[in-house]
Amino acid sequence: MENNKKQTGILPKVLILIAFVLAIFAGGYFLLDKIVVPKYFKQYGIGGVGDLVDVVSALYRNPKEEKLIKNGYSQTDLVNGISKLQEAGYKIEDNGTIKDENMDTFKGSGKIEITDREFTAICNELLKNGLLDKSLTNVNYLNTTKIALIDLVVTPSADEEIDEEDNTFEKAHINFIIRVDTTKLREQIAEQMETPIYLLKMIIPDQMYFEVSYDIDLLQENENRTNGQISINGRPAKKSETFLNLLIGFIFDEEANMDLEKFTSEVGNIMLQAIDSLGDFKFLRFSKTKQYGFVVNEVEIDEP
Repeated sequence: MENNKKQTGILPKVLILIAFVLAIFAGGYFLLDKIVVPKYFKQYGIGGVGDLVDVVSALYRNPKEEKLIKNGYSQTDLVNGISKLQEAGYKIEDNGTIKDENMDTFKGSGKIEITDREFTAICNELLKNGLLDKSLTNVNYLNTTKIALIDLVVTPSADEEIDEEDNTFEKAHINFIIRVDTTKLREQIAEQMETPIYLLKMIIPDQMYFEVSYDIDLLQENENRTNGQISINGRPAKKSETFLNLLIGFIFDEEANMDLEKFTSEVGNIMLQAIDSLGDFKFLRFSKTKQYGFVVNEVEIDEP
């Protein structure tokens, strides 16, 4: 009986202690959520602990690259793509490397039919050689020569009818992923925030992955892209907004008037400028392999 009395006497005390600890924790959380975090981070779009957790999660939950890739290219795709460029008059070395650093003089004029995977391989060569730097000035802070296109999926829009004669179409849904080396980005943030670079190396991983999707209608001369979305490190677009707004705030001056919509468009230009720089194009269905891709310079230009 005495033991039972002791146990019944201890239980309320334990419950009171637990309630006291929870009260302290709740008070601390309230302080962080409503006062501390907004004071230091509200200007970057972080209004509470939840937003801060989203940012940390976006940085630290770097997915395995192979899990992100749905339509990755192979060495065979690279060899085939480069061979097609050579045949179309683009300036390629005999060993298969690009020998020009000027897109205007690099371009050929022959018709090319390339799969989305072959284009991905070609795009990486263009990026690596700096041929797209002039057309991607608003994303140069990402160090375009260190950007890699690792995945690209082209699919016809749901309401699009593919031309049965030449298998071309003008309306498509684009989804691609780029891998970004953050070395230059960290240096810029360190300088802007007057923060030691070693701290940023602890916070920001060596590589980040941006996934972009949009619908495109080649028949529209202006505003031909709609439904643009961007996400970071395999997270949903909505869960990526806080971190991306923070990134935009760090990188761009106020004069740039950069927001998430414009940023999505600029990153989306990486793929679009690459294919557009090769020449006029349409989307293409490869009937034998059931792949999608592009036909470039469909109307061949007669040499003088």
